[in-house]
Amino acid sequence: MNLTRSLPYTLRCLLCIGAFVTAPAARADDAGSLAGGTAVPNYHELRIYTVASNKMDALIERFRDTVEPVRRRHGITTIGYWSAPGTTNGGTFVYLMAATNKEELRKQEQAFGADAQFKAGYAASNAKHGQTVDQIVTLPLAVDGATKFDFKSAKCARAFDLRLYSVPPGRLDAFRNRWRDFAVPIYERHGLHSVGWWVAEKKDADGNNQFICLLAAESLPAIQISIADFHQDAEWQRVEKATESHGKLRSGVTAYKLTPTGIATRE
Repeated sequence: MNLTRSLPYTLRCLLCIGAFVTAPAARADDAGSLAGGTAVPNYHELRIYTVASNKMDALIERFRDTVEPVRRRHGITTIGYWSAPGTTNGGTFVYLMAATNKEELRKQEQAFGADAQFKAGYAASNAKHGQTVDQIVTLPLAVDGATKFDFKSAKCARAFDLRLYSVPPGRLDAFRNRWRDFAVPIYERHGLHSVGWWVAEKKDADGNNQFICLLAAESLPAIQISIADFHQDAEWQRVEKATESHGKLRSGVTAYKLTPTGIATRE
């Protein structure tokens, strides 16, 4: 019997946090890629980088050594950094920021961009590595009052599932209610923990709403097992059939299977 898998997620997190206290500093940075705390700021912003071929290590180095330390000094709060490597060490680099509002974050980023230390570090990184990013997608995220965030207990997670759902016009409330009332607890039952969910301020290219969620688990294989178990769950199959009797609640989904980068987001 696999004892670890049979334990509820909350208990596994308690065990993991106990290990986190005594673990080496390198693991603490990695495991702590999601900041704790109970207060949830009113505004979040997600950034998704398409990394140039063979430049993931260089990009992580830049953020670890220059970007994050300077951003922190200017009051910018980054909840976590994650990556999904590509076949040539390119892939996807993702981070999530939090602020009181969008204007506050813009002012903080202006000060960050003008910082002499950042400019020097960025120039040195460019000279050493050249172009590291092919594309950046920025998604401003409004915090929904019905959302349940749990950044703190996700600190011990070693893998994350970031999903961007395309939800047709007129279907957002139904999708959001189904996610909150049914999908989240059923995923939890199968070992996939909800960190939080959002609705992007802007629609996608097809005019659909963008519903964003972040789930956490012990490993990438554990995520795949949990997803398979979720779709075989009798309660979910019943709920899905009932809620989609008049049509699908989503038109598509883009998913990123991510792991922490090791970039510390706090002192």
